[in-house]
Amino acid sequence: MPNSSKDCVLLRITQFECVKGDYIVCKPLERLFKKCQGRGSVELISDGHAHVDVRTLSGAGHWQPDPVLNHDTNPSSSEKLRVLLQWFVENKIAYNEEAIKIVEQQDTASKGTAALSHGFGVVSLRKLEGDEQLVVIPKSAVISAATSALANIFIDSDIGGNLALCITVMYEKSLGHESPWYGYLQSLPECADIPLLWDAQSRSWLKGTDVGEWIDRDEASLLEDFGVLKDLVAEYPAVFGGSNFKWDCFESFVKIASLVSSRAFSVDVHRDNSMVPFADIFNHRTAKENVHIVCEEMVCPVCGEAFGCEHMDALEEMDSHEGASKGEDESEDNSESEDDSEGEEDSEYDEDDDSSDSESEDELGEELPLLVDLMGNTVASELQQDEDVEMESVGDKNSEHSGESDSDDDQDDELVDTLEMVVFRPCKANTEVFNTYGEHGSAYLLHRYGFCDTKNPFDSVSLSTENVMQAFALSVSEQRAIDVAAVIRRFEDLFESRHRACGQDEDEEEEEGEEEEDHEHDHDHDHDEGNNEDEEQDNQADDDENAPRFSIDAPGHPDLNLAALLVLGLADEEVFEKASQSEQIFRHYFPVIRRFWTLFQYELDNDTPVPAAFRKANQEGAVRKASVGTVSNVVYRLAEARLQLLADDSVLGEKPAADSDPLMTSRWESAKLLRSNERKTLSQCIKTYKKIATKLS
Repeated sequence: MPNSSKDCVLLRITQFECVKGDYIVCKPLERLFKKCQGRGSVELISDGHAHVDVRTLSGAGHWQPDPVLNHDTNPSSSEKLRVLLQWFVENKIAYNEEAIKIVEQQDTASKGTAALSHGFGVVSLRKLEGDEQLVVIPKSAVISAATSALANIFIDSDIGGNLALCITVMYEKSLGHESPWYGYLQSLPECADIPLLWDAQSRSWLKGTDVGEWIDRDEASLLEDFGVLKDLVAEYPAVFGGSNFKWDCFESFVKIASLVSSRAFSVDVHRDNSMVPFADIFNHRTAKENVHIVCEEMVCPVCGEAFGCEHMDALEEMDSHEGASKGEDESEDNSESEDDSEGEEDSEYDEDDDSSDSESEDELGEELPLLVDLMGNTVASELQQDEDVEMESVGDKNSEHSGESDSDDDQDDELVDTLEMVVFRPCKANTEVFNTYGEHGSAYLLHRYGFCDTKNPFDSVSLSTENVMQAFALSVSEQRAIDVAAVIRRFEDLFESRHRACGQDEDEEEEEGEEEEDHEHDHDHDHDEGNNEDEEQDNQADDDENAPRFSIDAPGHPDLNLAALLVLGLADEEVFEKASQSEQIFRHYFPVIRRFWTLFQYELDNDTPVPAAFRKANQEGAVRKASVGTVSNVVYRLAEARLQLLADDSVLGEKPAADSDPLMTSRWESAKLLRSNERKTLSQCIKTYKKIATKLS
């Protein structure tokens, strides 16, 4: 046994006496080598550079862990933070230590029921100014399925999205200290306390809310994903069988899924959703965030490098060859045409010009419906607005930083390989610094992140398609409800579920189609070809899940899709038949009606009297006053029916005692706040649209 007062260079295997549970720690690198398994000694294998500082020897001479290092089975938050900060240094994650500080949970204060990420938060040490760079994170430090050791397996198995990221995180955790991300992963909690992981009593508090409905959908989806994971582990035993990690434990999978759900950021087109160390320490505040994450998303989708890599060079070369070939063909055609048209050049030039203009107008005319977005604006106008804003921004920067173009170019290059946390809204000294997870309502935040905000301008309460169809049946006829349902199916691209109402991210919506195909491919072998009844039930379940969801949005308005659909669906037979049977008319008229409701709701929110709000919003003459009155009557009745589901607050019971069970107390408060926020949105809708129905009917 080495002398406890001296350092021992591990140039050979060294024996230390220990007891089960002790850890051997390498100083000064503070690397954890092995945990004693109850044998008489532990082998430490030299890496050529390590030193061991034996601080304490006691009892029969077994080695005692250094109390300063605190390498026990449940390290404290302080110890986790120390290891995390060291990992930041090793992975070149830099932050302005004069401006911000990472602190433990008890050192910060948040409003609402927002729980701090893994017990940490970020506070300002001084006043933070706009556009100030606070953190720089190399993309090499993020955990991404596309850049993981399992990337090829995911490609071969057609697995992507959050499922691939979940498996990647599980794999890295299974490696323990051997994982390059150990310093980051050890700082994370076991799971995020999202409602999916709540017990039966806690879930009962969510009865009648949107989250209560989504939990059942989540469980079914995760069970399907877990089946994919088990098949993958069975197919690659050499990859997944080298540790004691519980790959067959559904609970472990759900816990990892909760971490990914609550922490993943979309990085770029190659890495997609990824775990981004440091960025997930900033907590969320709705509409009052202090920082934004900035990075270059448009990179090579194959390798993740800046455009100009070998993949993009190959594509450009292919394009140039195709262009040259096309140019030669056109040249030959033009040559033949010139020979045939000799003596009639002037007249034919005129005809060609007219024809060209005509063809261009025809093409634009055919494409116009596709260039109108769901807000009723043309894509061209939005692009022009974006260009104007961008040029204005560039002009401002140039006026302030003239002669710094080279520096700007260098910064653009850096953004390809890094993510930056930049001040978006100034922050006072000695206060928590917040990020934003998006413009999401209370239900979405609780569902995905495990917390609610007390005041949320993006609150939303969903209305199922079934409820809306029933409203058409009662207001017009059963046949009208059937016809409206057919219209929704025909123009489903106009009725895509919106994340505020359905608890689904916009990025997830884009991936949904691909993931559904992946699941079908992965699970075909699980179904009996002859079991048609099961297939029909599965198809019906898919239809129900993919059905559009409508909503009442804060402060109390029907979402624009619902409002526009009600105008058309409640119209007289002649108008409805004309609009619903013609794709051209419907695609033109639907955005126009949406635009009316956008303006109308804006005027109402600014306390404009109802008649005046109608006049200002209806400059195009898109709708009749009586039609808006009829729609308003249906809207407030839909809100009343939805409010009935939240009427019984007896499901909450008495508030759990905070001192005896703080976790249950936090869940109870979240459930109560969600119920209150949803009731507030629905109640305001009833009040507003009753008034409109009276004024405009």
